[in-house]
Parts: sequence; C-alpha cells; structure tokens
Amino acid sequence: LRARIDDNVEALAKAVDDIRASDTFKNYLNVQARFHHYSWHNSLLIMMQRGDATRVAGFQTWKKLGRHVQKGERGIMIFAPCTFHREAVNQAGESESIDGIFFKPVYVFDVAQTDGKELPNVDCPIVDADASALLIALERVAGKRNIAVKYETLTGRGFGYATDKGESVVIDGTYPTGQRAKTLCHELAHCALHFGKTEESTVLTRNMAELEAESIAYVVCRHFGLDTTVRSSAYIALWQGDAKALRASLERIAATAR
Repeated sequence: LRARIDDNVEALAKAVDDIRASDTFKNYLNVQARFHHYSWHNSLLIMMQRGDATRVAGFQTWKKLGRHVQKGERGIMIFAPCTFHREAVNQAGESESIDGIFFKPVYVFDVAQTDGKELPNVDCPIVDADASALLIALERVAGKRNIAVKYETLTGRGFGYATDKGESVVIDGTYPTGQRAKTLCHELAHCALHFGKTEESTVLTRNMAELEAESIAYVVCRHFGLDTTVRSSAYIALWQGDAKALRASLERIAATAR
C-alpha cells in the first residue's frame, strides 16, 4: 500500500509540474501579478460598493491587459498610499528631512465592468463521475470521528468547507458524487491534519495545508478507482504547490491517506 501511495504521489507531482511549466499557467501568473492584494480596509470598501466584485484593477491596468472599461461605468473608490519627502528647518535652525505617507482616493473597476481580451485561466474541472460507494464510505469515516457531514447549496464558497474547528463539514450537494466524494475526502484530511494543531511542526501556511489535503484526497480517491488527476493537479498548482513541496510532505500525506 505504501509503495502504491508513493507511486501515486509521484504521478501527481509530475502532473502538477507539467501544469506549472505550461504557457497557459505562466500567462495566468503574469496576469495575476498585475492585480493588487488590497488591505483589509480597501477590501471592505470594495465589498460595500460592489459586493459581487471578483477581480479589480485601475483603468490603465485594464488597458495593459487588453481590456477597456465600459462606457458609463462608475469606479469603485479606494484609498491609495502616497509617500512624500521634504526638507524642513527645525526649531534649532537645523535642516532635516521629513518622510511620510498620505492617502488619496483612487478608482478601480471590476472585471465585469470591462470588455476586451479574455483573461487567461487555468481549467480546474469538476470530477464528473459516479462514486456513490466511496461517498458512503467517507461519510462512515466522518461518523466514526464524530464529524457531522451536511449537504447544502453553496454560493461563492467553493465545493465545501470544514467548520466548528473540524467538527463538521459542509459539502455542496448539487454536484456529482465523484466531486462530492473528492471534496469530502479533502475536508476530512483538513480535519485530521490541520484543525487544532498548535505544535510548531504542524502549523503550516494555507498553501501547504491545501496541498496536503488535496494530495490526500487524490491518493484515496485513486486507490478506490476515482481519478481526480486533472482537478487535483490544477488545484495544487493554483495554490503554488509543486513537486518539491509534495515530496517534502510525503510522510504526512501517506500516513493520513492510509
């Protein structure tokens, strides 16, 4: 079983690196680098003015990306930091430099307010397969661990998530059983590895946590005949994972998958 897990992780590692090496993925990263990571306050301002915003950028940035703001669209106001430097004379008559920062209002626009060249995207398709037996088995695993599994229709929260410190999992029940099984396995991996862990050796970045959970889901699903390679490899690449990171977490992935 361990040898089989190792082989599966190696296959996944190769698939992830193949995606990362593709021109499509490189173009995607180049475009993403143009979008700013806004402060909490600016994110709140964006949400208050346009709650459905997904990707926002300034007028000139959209032009550089081959898109233009539609006529009549109103900008989303945020605050941009501006630095200044000036020379002044203090009370002792000595010259001194003063550096500071102030904020000025600027306007950004959501992608839905623009037209033009399509933005590159990395396809992360759903697992469109029948995995009813595996889903039932995973629900049984959750039950033995006192983890409640709920099915709802989710909007804007992906295919599922764990809550209550890993004591319950919510899955979008509108997708095929293959996707539901993969998602449940992913969230159970989070519950086993990442919730309630305070030791220094187990506190990970979000990127590493997602890499581990998705790798475990991939290994378990593949063992039971459900191939999630296309989705799992793209998902891990989008979370900045690569073959080196997969191999670094191999022991934790293998132990949890078993």
